Amino acid sequence: MKATTPQRLKNFLESTFLDVLGVALVIGVSIALGFHNTVVNGLPIGWFSTVGAGVSMMVTRLVTKRNNIGNLIGLLTAVNSAVVDYYLGNEAAILTYPISFLGAGVSYLYWKRRPNRIPRKIDSIFFYNIGIALVLAIGLNYIGFTDFLSEPIGDKMSKFLVTSAITGITYSGILNTPRMYADTWASWQIYNVLKLYQNILFGNVAYILKYCFYLFNAALAWFVWHWIRRNGDTE
Repeated sequence: MKATTPQRLKNFLESTFLDVLGVALVIGVSIALGFHNTVVNGLPIGWFSTVGAGVSMMVTRLVTKRNNIGNLIGLLTAVNSAVVDYYLGNEAAILTYPISFLGAGVSYLYWKRRPNRIPRKIDSIFFYNIGIALVLAIGLNYIGFTDFLSEPIGDKMSKFLVTSAITGITYSGILNTPRMYADTWASWQIYNVLKLYQNILFGNVAYILKYCFYLFNAALAWFVWHWIRRNGDTE
């Protein structure tokens, strides 16, 4: 039987070619630009960021393919990303990233119970999770950027607002990932745009490249997951 256009897009989205392209892009260009040599307070943040970008790229690619190993590896990348973001200026990272860590663990357990892993359409729980995510994001970031409420935000307001918005969308994705909503990819697309801006602000070259690739990956994943939701996994 001749493959349909959606089936071809699914095959392309889940191809090893995109895995290799994504990882090679973030690691190769970061090393070529010398970002891997970045040192902050004596720590090799450039290497943490470059290697972390490559590993988190694989996490995203595995989750895109509905492979639960991605959620398991996501536990490690959450720790690495917290360290990198904190030393590059995200003072609330120590408070916000534990949620990412827990979210990856919960997703792993939920997905393990669903061997077919067919995405679902949105329901009321999807929107409840978004509300909870926004409240958590604003609260934790405010505590972090005010040094546990001991000082005013002051000139850190722009970073606080951008980081809170990014964290809120991140938490929305994290809370909705266990239930495998196809429209979670729409949330991640907004996240990718904001995260791209944040990393331009922080000068994190490795992650700028990563989120450019994520923009493409999330758009294609949104289409393919909705197609699988309507038709089931044809393979």
